Amino acid sequence: MKHKLPRQQTNTPINKLISKELKKQKLSLPVCSKKTLQEMACLLPIIEKKGLPPTLVCRKLPSPLGHGIFLHPEAKPIPRGALIAPYSGTLALEPQYDPDDSDYAFAPLADILLTREEQALFDPKRRYHPRRIYLLNLDGQHLGNFTRFINHSDKPNVVVHYQRVPKNSFGLAPMPLEVFYFAKKKIRPGEQLVVSYEDPKEKTYWGPQGIKPYPLEPATFTLSSSLRVVAS
Repeated sequence: MKHKLPRQQTNTPINKLISKELKKQKLSLPVCSKKTLQEMACLLPIIEKKGLPPTLVCRKLPSPLGHGIFLHPEAKPIPRGALIAPYSGTLALEPQYDPDDSDYAFAPLADILLTREEQALFDPKRRYHPRRIYLLNLDGQHLGNFTRFINHSDKPNVVVHYQRVPKNSFGLAPMPLEVFYFAKKKIRPGEQLVVSYEDPKEKTYWGPQGIKPYPLEPATFTLSSSLRVVAS
């Protein structure tokens, strides 16, 4: 698998801005548990080297669904609350109301007003405007990991959490905000990993695109013992 970026690509100026903005907006993120940090420390080198943990399989689904991620039929079930992986990609600040043509992007922080100096740093091609609102965009379109192949479902077995990575003894760089995929419930061998791309109340992902998503569930397609995709 070519998508082997273990964590989000970021830099010190963006991290400082995120920390400032979280404080300004009075947003308090949960801190990664020691268990999650330990799971990350074991998982990230595997993603960087192989792209996929040995317990997961990437397979092509019927058109137009693209690829999907499955739990290997011979693997142990993934328990509820277990870390699947960080969602990786490139972090950048973009005008909030610009159209976004990426199918692999998160916006974990919005309603950001930049100073003149910050706009010159993060958005140098545009003229300064004091009321231009920005959002934080995490895009896995070109750089990412296997989480970009986890498909949408209204009945997911994977859930998204935004958390803060503190200073730690596991050699993981601290992050003021990071996007994680966790098991929402027990994932059984052969099942597909699926996550909801939108808040069930807000419904802001598919509606603006005019798309009715394919009605996937964890067992809509499963993986056979010969690692073939089987429709239920």
